[in-house]
Amino acid sequence: MSAPATLPPVFILGTGRCGSTLLSQFLAMHPDILSLSELWVFMTDLGGRIAESFPEAEIDGPALWQLLAGIYPRQTLMLREDVMMEEALYRPGPGRRFTKESGIPAIAATTLPHLSTNPDALFDRLASLAADLPAAPFGVTFTALFDRLRDAMGARLWVERSGGSLRIARRLREAFPTARFVHILRDGRDTALSISRHHGFRMVLAAAQMTEILGVDPYESADRGDEADLPDALLPYLPERFDAEFFRADATPLPLCGLYWSGEVRSGLAELAGLGPDQLLTLRYEEILEQPVAALDRFFRFIMKGDHGLDLEACAAMIRRPRADWRSLPEAEAAALEKACAAGFAALADARPEREQAA
Repeated sequence: MSAPATLPPVFILGTGRCGSTLLSQFLAMHPDILSLSELWVFMTDLGGRIAESFPEAEIDGPALWQLLAGIYPRQTLMLREDVMMEEALYRPGPGRRFTKESGIPAIAATTLPHLSTNPDALFDRLASLAADLPAAPFGVTFTALFDRLRDAMGARLWVERSGGSLRIARRLREAFPTARFVHILRDGRDTALSISRHHGFRMVLAAAQMTEILGVDPYESADRGDEADLPDALLPYLPERFDAEFFRADATPLPLCGLYWSGEVRSGLAELAGLGPDQLLTLRYEEILEQPVAALDRFFRFIMKGDHGLDLEACAAMIRRPRADWRSLPEAEAAALEKACAAGFAALADARPEREQAA
Protein backbone atom coordinates (compact mmCIF):
# COMPACT_ATOMS: atom_id res chain seq x y z
CA MET A 1 0.00 0.00 0.00
CA SER A 2 1.36 3.40 -0.97
CA ALA A 3 1.99 6.07 1.67
CA PRO A 4 -0.68 8.80 2.05
CA ALA A 5 -0.07 11.81 -0.16
CA THR A 6 1.67 14.80 1.34
CA LEU A 7 -0.22 18.05 1.83
CA PRO A 8 0.83 21.69 1.35
CA PRO A 9 2.06 23.50 4.46
CA VAL A 10 -0.16 25.53 6.76
CA PHE A 11 0.66 28.71 8.68
CA ILE A 12 -1.38 29.66 11.73
CA LEU A 13 -1.58 33.43 12.09
CA GLY A 14 -2.72 35.64 14.94
CA THR A 15 -1.93 38.72 16.94
CA GLY A 16 -0.41 36.71 19.78
CA ARG A 17 -2.13 35.95 23.10
CA CYS A 18 -5.08 34.71 21.06
CA GLY A 19 -5.04 30.97 21.81
CA SER A 20 -2.67 29.84 19.10
CA THR A 21 -0.27 28.08 21.51
CA LEU A 22 -3.13 25.75 22.40
CA LEU A 23 -3.45 24.83 18.73
CA SER A 24 0.23 23.84 18.62
CA GLN A 25 -0.37 21.46 21.51
CA PHE A 26 -3.20 19.81 19.58
CA LEU A 27 -1.19 19.67 16.36
CA ALA A 28 1.62 17.83 18.16
CA MET A 29 -0.87 15.09 19.07
CA HIS A 30 -1.47 14.19 15.42
CA PRO A 31 0.99 11.62 14.01
CA ASP A 32 0.67 12.95 10.45
CA ILE A 33 1.51 16.56 11.35
CA LEU A 34 4.97 18.02 11.89
CA SER A 35 4.15 20.84 14.31
CA LEU A 36 6.59 23.76 14.08
CA SER A 37 5.98 26.00 17.07
CA GLU A 38 7.24 29.59 17.49
CA LEU A 39 9.74 29.33 14.64
CA TRP A 40 9.14 32.85 13.31
CA VAL A 41 9.05 34.35 16.81
CA PHE A 42 12.62 33.37 17.54
CA MET A 43 13.97 33.47 13.98
CA THR A 44 12.93 37.14 13.81
CA ASP A 45 14.18 37.82 17.38
CA LEU A 46 10.68 38.71 18.62
CA GLY A 47 9.89 40.62 15.46
CA GLY A 48 13.05 42.73 15.37
CA ARG A 49 14.64 41.00 12.36
CA ILE A 50 11.71 40.37 10.04
CA ALA A 51 13.36 41.77 6.91
CA GLU A 52 16.55 39.79 7.56
CA SER A 53 14.51 36.60 8.02
CA PHE A 54 12.96 36.91 4.55
CA PRO A 55 15.92 37.64 2.26
CA GLU A 56 15.09 38.85 -1.23
CA ALA A 57 18.10 37.17 -2.85
CA GLU A 58 18.27 33.45 -3.45
CA ILE A 59 19.49 31.46 -0.47
CA ASP A 60 21.01 28.00 -0.17
CA GLY A 61 20.70 25.51 2.66
CA PRO A 62 23.76 26.56 4.69
CA ALA A 63 22.72 30.22 4.52
CA LEU A 64 19.18 29.36 5.59
CA TRP A 65 20.62 27.33 8.44
CA GLN A 66 22.56 30.38 9.62
CA LEU A 67 19.23 32.22 9.97
CA LEU A 68 17.54 29.33 11.74
CA ALA A 69 20.47 28.67 14.07
CA GLY A 70 21.26 32.32 14.76
CA ILE A 71 21.61 33.52 18.35
CA TYR A 72 19.90 36.89 18.58
CA PRO A 73 20.14 39.74 21.10
CA ARG A 74 16.61 40.24 22.46
CA GLN A 75 15.98 36.62 23.36
CA THR A 76 19.55 36.16 24.60
CA LEU A 77 19.18 39.09 27.00
CA MET A 78 15.88 37.74 28.29
CA LEU A 79 17.42 34.31 28.81
CA ARG A 80 20.42 35.63 30.73
CA GLU A 81 18.25 37.92 32.87
CA ASP A 82 15.79 35.11 33.70
CA VAL A 83 12.82 36.90 32.15
CA MET A 84 12.28 34.61 29.16
CA MET A 85 8.64 33.88 28.37
CA GLU A 86 7.25 30.49 29.26
CA GLU A 87 6.74 29.54 25.61
CA ALA A 88 10.52 29.03 25.32
CA LEU A 89 10.85 25.29 25.96
CA TYR A 90 14.61 24.74 25.78
CA ARG A 91 15.93 24.45 29.32
CA PRO A 92 19.70 24.92 29.71
CA GLY A 93 21.20 22.55 32.23
CA PRO A 94 23.00 19.21 32.61
CA GLY A 95 23.07 17.31 29.35
CA ARG A 96 22.12 20.32 27.25
CA ARG A 97 24.50 21.82 24.69
CA PHE A 98 23.36 25.43 24.90
CA THR A 99 23.59 27.59 28.00
CA LYS A 100 22.57 31.04 29.18
CA GLU A 101 26.09 32.18 28.44
CA SER A 102 26.20 30.74 24.91
CA GLY A 103 22.65 31.72 24.05
CA ILE A 104 20.14 29.43 22.39
CA PRO A 105 19.81 29.18 18.59
CA ALA A 106 16.49 30.49 17.32
CA ILE A 107 15.20 27.14 16.14
CA ALA A 108 16.21 25.44 19.40
CA ALA A 109 14.34 27.82 21.69
CA THR A 110 10.91 26.22 21.19
CA THR A 111 10.58 24.57 17.77
CA LEU A 112 12.89 21.60 18.40
CA PRO A 113 11.93 20.91 22.06
CA HIS A 114 8.31 20.92 20.88
CA LEU A 115 9.20 18.10 18.49
CA SER A 116 11.69 16.02 20.48
CA THR A 117 12.88 15.23 23.98
CA ASN A 118 16.41 15.45 22.55
CA PRO A 119 16.44 18.84 20.80
CA ASP A 120 20.24 18.93 20.54
CA ALA A 121 20.26 15.75 18.43
CA LEU A 122 17.43 17.07 16.28
CA PHE A 123 19.38 20.32 15.83
CA ASP A 124 22.27 18.33 14.30
CA ARG A 125 19.92 16.30 12.15
CA LEU A 126 18.25 19.36 10.70
CA ALA A 127 21.63 20.98 10.04
CA SER A 128 22.62 17.95 7.98
CA LEU A 129 19.33 18.09 6.05
CA ALA A 130 20.07 21.70 5.11
CA ALA A 131 23.69 21.21 4.10
CA ASP A 132 23.26 20.32 0.41
CA LEU A 133 20.20 22.39 -0.50
CA PRO A 134 20.98 24.50 -3.61
CA ALA A 135 20.35 28.21 -3.90
CA ALA A 136 16.74 29.13 -4.63
CA PRO A 137 14.19 31.75 -3.58
CA PHE A 138 13.80 31.84 0.18
CA GLY A 139 10.40 30.12 0.30
CA VAL A 140 11.57 27.33 -1.97
CA THR A 141 14.64 26.55 0.14
CA PHE A 142 12.69 26.82 3.39
CA THR A 143 10.00 24.48 2.07
CA ALA A 144 12.57 21.98 0.81
CA LEU A 145 14.24 21.81 4.22
CA PHE A 146 11.07 21.28 6.21
CA ASP A 147 9.69 18.87 3.63
CA ARG A 148 12.81 16.81 4.27
CA LEU A 149 12.22 16.95 8.01
CA ARG A 150 8.55 16.09 7.47
CA ASP A 151 9.53 13.01 5.48
CA ALA A 152 12.21 12.00 7.98
CA MET A 153 9.69 12.13 10.81
CA GLY A 154 6.99 10.25 8.92
CA ALA A 155 4.47 13.09 8.67
CA ARG A 156 2.25 14.22 5.78
CA LEU A 157 2.58 17.97 6.21
CA TRP A 158 4.16 20.64 8.37
CA VAL A 159 2.27 23.40 10.15
CA GLU A 160 4.00 26.48 11.54
CA ARG A 161 2.41 28.47 14.37
CA SER A 162 3.98 31.55 15.96
CA GLY A 163 2.47 34.08 18.31
CA GLY A 164 2.16 37.46 16.63
CA SER A 165 2.71 36.10 13.13
CA LEU A 166 -0.19 38.04 11.61
CA ARG A 167 2.28 40.87 11.01
CA ILE A 168 4.19 38.75 8.49
CA ALA A 169 1.14 37.54 6.55
CA ARG A 170 2.18 39.38 3.37
CA ARG A 171 5.70 37.97 3.46
CA LEU A 172 4.38 34.46 4.02
CA ARG A 173 1.90 34.72 1.16
CA GLU A 174 4.65 35.92 -1.17
CA ALA A 175 7.23 33.35 -0.09
CA PHE A 176 4.83 30.38 0.10
CA PRO A 177 2.19 30.86 -2.64
CA THR A 178 0.71 27.34 -2.27
CA ALA A 179 0.47 27.48 1.53
CA ARG A 180 -2.80 27.55 3.45
CA PHE A 181 -3.58 29.78 6.42
CA VAL A 182 -5.53 29.60 9.64
CA HIS A 183 -6.34 32.98 11.18
CA ILE A 184 -7.17 32.65 14.86
CA LEU A 185 -9.00 35.57 16.47
CA ARG A 186 -9.69 36.52 20.08
CA ASP A 187 -11.61 39.43 21.58
CA GLY A 188 -9.17 42.34 21.35
CA ARG A 189 -9.84 43.49 24.91
CA ASP A 190 -8.86 40.14 26.38
CA THR A 191 -5.93 39.90 23.97
CA ALA A 192 -4.65 43.34 25.01
CA LEU A 193 -4.98 42.48 28.69
CA SER A 194 -2.89 39.35 28.17
CA ILE A 195 -0.33 41.22 26.06
CA SER A 196 0.16 43.83 28.78
CA ARG A 197 1.42 41.18 31.20
CA HIS A 198 3.39 38.98 28.80
CA HIS A 199 7.18 39.20 28.91
CA GLY A 200 7.70 38.69 25.21
CA PHE A 201 5.18 41.27 24.08
CA ARG A 202 6.33 43.80 26.64
CA MET A 203 9.82 43.47 25.21
CA VAL A 204 8.46 43.80 21.66
CA LEU A 205 6.48 46.96 22.41
CA ALA A 206 9.25 48.59 24.46
CA ALA A 207 11.80 47.88 21.73
CA ALA A 208 9.47 49.29 19.08
CA GLN A 209 9.01 52.51 21.04
CA MET A 210 12.76 52.88 21.65
CA THR A 211 13.54 52.23 18.00
CA GLU A 212 11.11 54.94 16.93
CA ILE A 213 12.64 57.47 19.33
CA LEU A 214 16.31 56.55 18.83
CA GLY A 215 16.08 55.99 15.10
CA VAL A 216 17.91 52.65 15.55
CA ASP A 217 17.10 49.34 17.18
CA PRO A 218 18.88 49.54 20.56
CA TYR A 219 19.37 45.77 20.58
CA GLU A 220 21.16 45.87 17.23
CA SER A 221 22.96 49.24 17.45
CA ALA A 222 25.05 51.03 20.10
CA ASP A 223 24.01 54.45 18.79
CA ARG A 224 22.44 56.43 21.64
CA GLY A 225 22.42 59.87 20.08
CA ASP A 226 18.81 60.54 21.07
CA GLU A 227 18.82 58.69 24.39
CA ALA A 228 17.82 61.89 26.22
CA ASP A 229 14.46 61.69 24.43
CA LEU A 230 13.60 58.31 25.94
CA PRO A 231 11.02 58.46 28.74
CA ASP A 232 12.15 57.19 32.13
CA ALA A 233 9.85 54.17 31.85
CA LEU A 234 11.83 52.89 28.84
CA LEU A 235 15.35 53.40 30.12
CA PRO A 236 15.39 50.10 32.10
CA TYR A 237 14.70 48.27 28.82
CA LEU A 238 17.93 49.42 27.17
CA PRO A 239 20.22 46.39 26.96
CA GLU A 240 23.09 48.12 28.77
CA ARG A 241 20.74 49.30 31.52
CA PHE A 242 18.38 46.35 31.62
CA ASP A 243 16.70 46.02 35.02
CA ALA A 244 15.19 42.56 35.44
CA GLU A 245 13.40 43.44 38.66
CA PHE A 246 11.78 46.47 37.02
CA PHE A 247 10.88 44.34 34.00
CA ARG A 248 9.11 41.70 36.09
CA ALA A 249 7.07 44.29 37.95
CA ASP A 250 6.22 46.44 34.93
CA ALA A 251 3.12 46.20 32.74
CA THR A 252 2.55 47.79 29.35
CA PRO A 253 -0.33 50.32 29.42
CA LEU A 254 -3.56 48.68 28.28
CA PRO A 255 -4.46 51.36 25.69
CA LEU A 256 -1.12 50.81 23.96
CA CYS A 257 -1.81 47.07 23.85
CA GLY A 258 -5.27 47.73 22.47
CA LEU A 259 -3.88 49.98 19.77
CA TYR A 260 -1.30 47.34 18.92
CA TRP A 261 -4.04 44.70 18.58
CA SER A 262 -6.13 47.00 16.39
CA GLY A 263 -3.21 47.76 14.09
CA GLU A 264 -2.27 44.11 13.71
CA VAL A 265 -5.85 43.08 12.97
CA ARG A 266 -6.44 45.84 10.43
CA SER A 267 -3.24 45.18 8.48
CA GLY A 268 -3.59 41.40 8.80
CA LEU A 269 -7.11 41.35 7.39
CA ALA A 270 -5.94 43.43 4.45
CA GLU A 271 -3.06 41.03 3.76
CA LEU A 272 -5.33 37.97 3.89
CA ALA A 273 -8.00 39.51 1.67
CA GLY A 274 -8.73 37.54 -1.47
CA LEU A 275 -7.91 34.10 -0.10
CA GLY A 276 -10.68 31.59 -0.75
CA PRO A 277 -12.04 28.93 1.63
CA ASP A 278 -9.56 26.36 0.32
CA GLN A 279 -6.67 28.56 1.47
CA LEU A 280 -8.01 30.36 4.55
CA LEU A 281 -9.83 29.22 7.68
CA THR A 282 -10.90 31.80 10.27
CA LEU A 283 -11.23 30.43 13.78
CA ARG A 284 -12.29 32.23 16.96
CA TYR A 285 -10.74 31.42 20.32
CA GLU A 286 -14.09 31.92 22.03
CA GLU A 287 -15.56 29.26 19.73
CA ILE A 288 -12.86 26.82 20.88
CA LEU A 289 -13.77 27.54 24.51
CA GLU A 290 -17.53 27.20 24.05
CA GLN A 291 -17.76 24.46 21.39
CA PRO A 292 -14.35 22.79 21.40
CA VAL A 293 -15.19 19.57 19.56
CA ALA A 294 -17.00 21.33 16.71
CA ALA A 295 -14.36 24.05 16.42
CA LEU A 296 -11.44 21.64 16.46
CA ASP A 297 -13.13 19.31 14.00
CA ARG A 298 -13.43 22.23 11.58
CA PHE A 299 -9.77 23.14 12.27
CA PHE A 300 -8.36 19.66 11.65
CA ARG A 301 -10.57 18.99 8.63
CA PHE A 302 -9.11 22.11 7.06
CA ILE A 303 -5.55 21.14 8.02
CA MET A 304 -5.86 17.55 6.79
CA LYS A 305 -8.22 18.29 3.86
CA GLY A 306 -10.75 15.80 5.18
CA ASP A 307 -10.94 13.19 7.91
CA HIS A 308 -8.34 13.60 10.63
CA GLY A 309 -8.84 10.65 13.00
CA LEU A 310 -7.98 12.65 16.12
CA ASP A 311 -9.70 12.16 19.48
CA LEU A 312 -11.21 15.62 19.87
CA GLU A 313 -12.77 14.81 23.22
CA ALA A 314 -9.23 14.30 24.55
CA CYS A 315 -8.24 17.65 23.07
CA ALA A 316 -11.26 19.35 24.60
CA ALA A 317 -10.34 17.99 28.03
CA MET A 318 -7.01 19.88 27.82
CA ILE A 319 -8.65 23.28 27.41
CA ARG A 320 -8.58 25.64 30.38
CA ARG A 321 -10.42 28.93 30.47
CA PRO A 322 -8.15 31.99 30.69
CA ARG A 323 -7.66 33.57 34.09
CA ALA A 324 -7.88 37.19 32.95
CA ASP A 325 -11.09 38.85 31.71
CA TRP A 326 -11.33 42.46 30.58
CA ARG A 327 -14.77 42.70 32.18
CA SER A 328 -13.15 42.62 35.61
CA LEU A 329 -11.29 45.88 34.93
CA PRO A 330 -12.31 49.13 36.63
CA GLU A 331 -14.83 51.02 34.53
CA ALA A 332 -12.44 53.77 33.40
CA GLU A 333 -9.74 51.27 32.36
CA ALA A 334 -12.27 49.15 30.49
CA ALA A 335 -13.57 52.21 28.64
CA ALA A 336 -10.05 53.30 27.62
CA LEU A 337 -9.29 49.78 26.43
CA GLU A 338 -12.52 49.61 24.46
CA LYS A 339 -11.66 52.87 22.72
CA ALA A 340 -8.17 51.61 21.82
CA CYS A 341 -9.63 48.43 20.31
CA ALA A 342 -12.40 50.19 18.38
CA ALA A 343 -10.57 50.35 15.05
CA GLY A 344 -9.79 46.63 15.18
CA PHE A 345 -13.39 45.73 15.94
CA ALA A 346 -14.56 47.98 13.09
CA ALA A 347 -12.18 46.23 10.67
CA LEU A 348 -13.50 42.84 11.77
CA ALA A 349 -17.09 44.00 11.30
CA ASP A 350 -16.31 45.25 7.80
CA ALA A 351 -14.55 42.02 6.87
CA ARG A 352 -16.99 39.62 8.52
CA PRO A 353 -19.01 38.53 5.46
CA GLU A 354 -15.83 37.63 3.56
CA ARG A 355 -14.24 35.96 6.57
CA GLU A 356 -17.36 33.96 7.42
CA GLN A 357 -17.59 32.79 3.82
CA ALA A 358 -13.91 31.77 4.01
CA ALA A 359 -14.57 29.88 7.26
